[in-house]
Amino acid sequence: MKILVVSSHEQDFGGGEGRAAFEFAVELAKRHDVVLMYPGHQPTSLPQGARLRVYHVRSMDYTLPALRGAEVAGILRFLQELSPDIVHSHTPWFLGAIVQAWAWVRGVPFFYTGHELPSHIVDWGLVRYLRGVLQSPFLHLLARTYLAAFCRHCTGVVALNKAAADDIRGIGYRGPLHVIPNGRALARYNGTPPADLSGPDRVLTFVGDFGPRKNQKFLVTMMAYLPPGYQLRLVGHDVDHRYRREIDAAIGPSLRGRVRFTGRLEHSRIPAQLADTHLWVSASLMEVQSLAVLEALASGTPVLGLSNETIDELVDSRVGRRLDRAATPPEFAQAVRELCEADPESYRRMCRSAQERVRPFDWARIMEQADRIYARAAERTRPVRRGTLAIPLLLGTAQALIAMVVFRILRLGSWTARLQPRRRPRTVAAHAEA
Repeated sequence: MKILVVSSHEQDFGGGEGRAAFEFAVELAKRHDVVLMYPGHQPTSLPQGARLRVYHVRSMDYTLPALRGAEVAGILRFLQELSPDIVHSHTPWFLGAIVQAWAWVRGVPFFYTGHELPSHIVDWGLVRYLRGVLQSPFLHLLARTYLAAFCRHCTGVVALNKAAADDIRGIGYRGPLHVIPNGRALARYNGTPPADLSGPDRVLTFVGDFGPRKNQKFLVTMMAYLPPGYQLRLVGHDVDHRYRREIDAAIGPSLRGRVRFTGRLEHSRIPAQLADTHLWVSASLMEVQSLAVLEALASGTPVLGLSNETIDELVDSRVGRRLDRAATPPEFAQAVRELCEADPESYRRMCRSAQERVRPFDWARIMEQADRIYARAAERTRPVRRGTLAIPLLLGTAQALIAMVVFRILRLGSWTARLQPRRRPRTVAAHAEA
């Protein structure tokens, strides 16, 4: 089959969504002829042996597609020349809206994988940084209405888990719905033994870009209730500078040297970070299906987290512990100690169970599920519909322009914040390793 995969991000942007869409295309290209379309730059290299090509759309800031006349005309020409058998989009915005309209008119099967919860769609992306300026009930209603219409024009919608499926049904979508989770290259994480419990030190790790939804400040606060031998390693990109300053301010004298910020790391370095991690900790408020949690479990690292979509799906007493999302930092710290100070055999048993828990997420199994829904869709004859692309093209362009305005506002706010004098001494941040 000839399959077009659409993403809203380059591989290294957009967090797990960008990486999941890229890896999905790479794995699919081991079985089919695949083109990956996204806004951004041409990749410097592509995996060897895969039948994968890239069509990159010129982008503006924040990897937003530059949907001007020439770019839109070029996209439509490319779609006509490619003439894919299947389109699978990992975004409902921008390119996703334009390609869906083309597929609808041409009668090409179109699938959509949702990486966000429709009921919380404005809590992701650029809008979440405006701290309530645009997060009004009207905007929530508008986003839900748009997503419901987008889903209705899909051949099928893919949810990552039951929580996501229930949320998609909650916006009124009644069409075909398939539950296909994110895939991972599990063998990449299986090569290290459990962390050593014989010494006095314990390493806690969390991987995720800094922001209120990831809730790293909770983890830093929790560290005050743990003995000095416990260290917290925070891996992630500093995308929300204001929130990062709040975290720095929470690091009191007793925590200096015990909280380490690695900054953003190449994904190839994550297995090494997990190799000496005794416990993967998460206080995230919302995670549809966290790649970081899947990778931690695949490495045989027990997971402790506050209740969210991913933790509820994957974590229990066999692989770590799930706490109520209302748990306090002292309660979280107590659970950390109970897991990290367990007897060695119980700890090793948790590590083995963690790896077993994520075996269904191996890419080979995910591709088999995707192939089944593609094959069923390809068997059906779909008529070429009469219609115009004018409205969806205008919609996609308007989305890009609105997002661009939001981005400019954010940059202006960032520059203004830099001009303001800091209210706290620089020595506090200096003790947090960068």
